[in-house]
Amino acid sequence: MHIAKLNLNICAVFIDSEPVEVDENGLLVASVAKLCSPPAHLDSGRTRYHFLRKISICGKSADGLIEVEKGDAFSIIFLFDLIEFFEVSILESKIIKVCEKSWNVKFMSSHPSKAFLDFCGRGNAVFFYDAKQGDLSLEIKFKRIKYFK
Repeated sequence: MHIAKLNLNICAVFIDSEPVEVDENGLLVASVAKLCSPPAHLDSGRTRYHFLRKISICGKSADGLIEVEKGDAFSIIFLFDLIEFFEVSILESKIIKVCEKSWNVKFMSSHPSKAFLDFCGRGNAVFFYDAKQGDLSLEIKFKRIKYFK
């Protein structure tokens, strides 16, 4: 299982201690791309990479993928294995509570099935909930920047 860590201070996600970055050509950097299936080029102009193994984020297991959009933005999406059902709001989620504690943040919600967090001026995180199936997903979006080069 891969380990994902979100660092809100520098606006970065790491998979197994490797930063998730997109190069000047809009390609996922090799250190993370090798953890994924070959890229799929979508009609929308996006490129999608699926992780070959499960990912642990805040100690919760999930499937993951990365979508690169037009070379200047990318998203990391996690679909959690844990099935949850809520009485009133997505903010009741055990997964969201664990992430809030781990990242020392508070998600906001204006809809029972969506919770969001903006951070560092270049990114945001959104939890989505499918009430019919009890599926919870997290999408973390970034504008392309270079962290360590």
